[in-house]
Amino acid sequence: FVRPRILFATLASFGFFWALPMRNQVAPHDFESIYYIGIPLVLFTLVLLLARRLTKRDGVIAAASVIALLLFAASSFQMSHIGHSEESNQRARANEKDLLTIRAMTVGELVTFVDLGDHYTPYFDGAAYTMSYYLNQSILRYRRRLPPSDHGFVVMRERVDIDALLTPQNQYLFLYDAHGLPADLLASYQSSYQSIVSTEPVAREDLDVYFDDRTVYYLKEPCDGADTSARFFLHVFPADLEDLPADRRQNGFDNLDFYFVDRALLFGGRCMVSVDLPQYDIAGFHTGRVRADGVQVWSAAHVVQAPKLISAYPSIVSDEPATRAEFDLYLDGGKLYYVKEPCASEDVRAGFFLHIVPKDSNDLPDARREHGFDNLDFDFDVRGVLFGGKCMASVDLPQYPIARIVTGQFDGDGRMWEVAFAPDAQE
Repeated sequence: FVRPRILFATLASFGFFWALPMRNQVAPHDFESIYYIGIPLVLFTLVLLLARRLTKRDGVIAAASVIALLLFAASSFQMSHIGHSEESNQRARANEKDLLTIRAMTVGELVTFVDLGDHYTPYFDGAAYTMSYYLNQSILRYRRRLPPSDHGFVVMRERVDIDALLTPQNQYLFLYDAHGLPADLLASYQSSYQSIVSTEPVAREDLDVYFDDRTVYYLKEPCDGADTSARFFLHVFPADLEDLPADRRQNGFDNLDFYFVDRALLFGGRCMVSVDLPQYDIAGFHTGRVRADGVQVWSAAHVVQAPKLISAYPSIVSDEPATRAEFDLYLDGGKLYYVKEPCASEDVRAGFFLHIVPKDSNDLPDARREHGFDNLDFDFDVRGVLFGGKCMASVDLPQYPIARIVTGQFDGDGRMWEVAFAPDAQE
């Protein structure tokens, strides 16, 4: 218990003097494990002291310090590439601008948030009490449905171009005058609902899935509050993988999963959810309902580019294929086309692997360099179309010079067929 040792003991143990008496605070907040930082600090200090004692050279400590500094710098650089993308940062800034506009118009007034959850919006990546922070001079309340009262203001995610809309310049959060709003919105929702159901759905399950332009709709009638507890996945596949945010490219799709309760509009015994898809060129999307234990209840896929593929078919097959296998493979305009005739649903049930080997490995994304190729594997149901006894799929190839393409199909037992060819050989 001389002075240096009591300081070491204090450094190693002080975290427990927070964690034990404040255990109900610490248990759900894993970031508070930082209070145990004294344990590794003491450990590394003892290791360095032991190294100096064994070597009898202070230079060992200096060398270890330099190595630690370099490792820390390299680690910090790698960590800077993980987390929020520039896209999410731009979205948060746009939401902040929306809230500041709303704040200026609602000081001292009643503001009702409809279908935005309690105290937070997902557009701030789950930051709690966002609304309370930005609108701290207003009277706030949260509702699942429009309030019957005709005073104050209403904030919703949906933009509806009616006279009550006060912030048409906003991007994500829209302010409405509550006077007469329920009747105007109900008429607008009814009109939108009828317009959507007049088209063919992508899928009919416990609710119907529709696609129009760049929006996916989920509709149900009749519908009550119990129907809104479900969780849905929505995976959007770009035509060009480079259009994805960097943190999503290794997955090959954008993840727009959501809880029905966070987005559902309930009106006239009906439910309606709309999800806007990203602005890049979309190949297709995959969606469905998930149980609480993570098991899929149902799923459906839609190929957004199906009409383009069907219309391009005569032009593509008019040339000689780059190579022939189970599917004929064509190269055209930076795209690789898979064509088979005759073709049935069982021919496209298995997944497709597509490995692109560049002429210069430095052209590969960092995460792929150790493998030596780009992985563009895909499922036919989001990139292909089956029509008239024929099937056709397309994949955008990377922009860099390609040395070799290896592709085929695979299932649980391994590769079903495989072919490799050099694009340059076709020029």
